Amino acid sequence: MVIYTKKTYDNKKGYLYIPVIWREEFNIYNGLEVGIDCFHDSILVIDKTLTREYKQMISNKGYLTVPYELRQKLTHDTFQIMIEQKDEKIILAP
Repeated sequence: MVIYTKKTYDNKKGYLYIPVIWREEFNIYNGLEVGIDCFHDSILVIDKTLTREYKQMISNKGYLTVPYELRQKLTHDTFQIMIEQKDEKIILAP
């Protein structure tokens, strides 16, 4: 089941905040390395799969910086943040 949050990611800023409720449910914590993939230059998938193209650390208070080279690939500036609860994924889509 995909949950549509009412939150957005602004690609110009380059970071997103993962709310405590999702960090706790997915066991995501400060210092954890997560994987990030980009599909069709417009959809980002973030999860604990470290075989993804990019890897990034969760920083203090649940912030995640999207790598600069990945941000350059994206064709949109604003993305909706969705949660795929079953597979414990965070999806960013235009």
